[in-house]
Amino acid sequence: MRFKVNQKELNQALQNIIGVVPTKTTIPILGDILVDLEGDNLTLIGTDLEVSISTVIKVQGELNGAVAIPAKILFEIVRELPEIPIQLECDEDYKVTLTSEKGFYRLSGESKEDFPKVSIEDIEGSFFIETERLARMINNTIFAVSTDELRTTLMGIYLQVFENELVMVSTDGHRLVKIVNKDFSSPDFQKETIIPTKALNLLLKNTQDSDKIKVNLGDEHIVFNVNKTTIFSKSIEGQFPSYERVIPLDNDKVLTIDRDQLSASVRRVSIFSNSITHQIRLSISKDNIKIQSEDIEFGGEAQESITTEYTGDEIEVGYNANYILDVLRHIETQEVILELKEPTSAGIITPITQKENEEILMLLMPIRLNEE
Repeated sequence: MRFKVNQKELNQALQNIIGVVPTKTTIPILGDILVDLEGDNLTLIGTDLEVSISTVIKVQGELNGAVAIPAKILFEIVRELPEIPIQLECDEDYKVTLTSEKGFYRLSGESKEDFPKVSIEDIEGSFFIETERLARMINNTIFAVSTDELRTTLMGIYLQVFENELVMVSTDGHRLVKIVNKDFSSPDFQKETIIPTKALNLLLKNTQDSDKIKVNLGDEHIVFNVNKTTIFSKSIEGQFPSYERVIPLDNDKVLTIDRDQLSASVRRVSIFSNSITHQIRLSISKDNIKIQSEDIEFGGEAQESITTEYTGDEIEVGYNANYILDVLRHIETQEVILELKEPTSAGIITPITQKENEEILMLLMPIRLNEE
């Protein structure tokens, strides 16, 4: 195999797929990227057996062939080179040489036959969606995905394809996010699945220069087609929790508050909160919210007040400050609405106005307040 390519193009392609390569694996070849040349089309493939990604770039092909190359070394040397032409060639013993005006770099590869083959099962249905819209839905839910490996069904985003709506939901048991795209149509195909975050992070890295994404759903997998890049992922097995049951419909205490003011106060006050629970106390009364924290172990405490609009009886509720800040970071309107019922029930945070054809809701579970 032999071809020439510009450093910038190869580096971009490697950046887009390097995230799939596992840092630790008992199967050494999973640490490789398969480089496969046909004519002037170079296909790069990476996989961890659960998620796979392939992308095609144009090169000056001279001799067709394929080789699996250690991903970390290939990525690091290409990244460190200036934007100059590179020649890559591989001999019959899978010895790979990169040559540029700076010098040459030689490493050992492996046979294409030893690299795992990605088999895509039959597709049940598919739909197209604007890249910007899908990226927005992912970015607004992925932060609330659980990292608890004992609760695997929470380690991805729950996708629901309805006839006239596309819904994404994530939760880690402490917070929940639901976003609905109402500018959507799939009259012939409805489906639900749980998508691993690794696949979605890879997708976000590959959305440049793309207007639309094709989403293909099978029985146990999902495939994204973005320009000349294909991302394949197995779905997470199991049943996602019945999230609608935990979203309260009767929160009658309504607080309207400036997002930036609340974020700034929470950040400052939380400096004095317990380092494990990060608990802050919100004392809400007419036209005022008091934000407090106390770390009994070190004798620190803090308190701030903000003027607000509030309808309802006085209430005190505790939250993890980090969770509040995460939620506020993902709301774009200057003012937000917090709907409450009682100190032990879930609070709902929403933007004061929803974007056109979209509905986003964020739920926060409270922390039981320490008795004074």
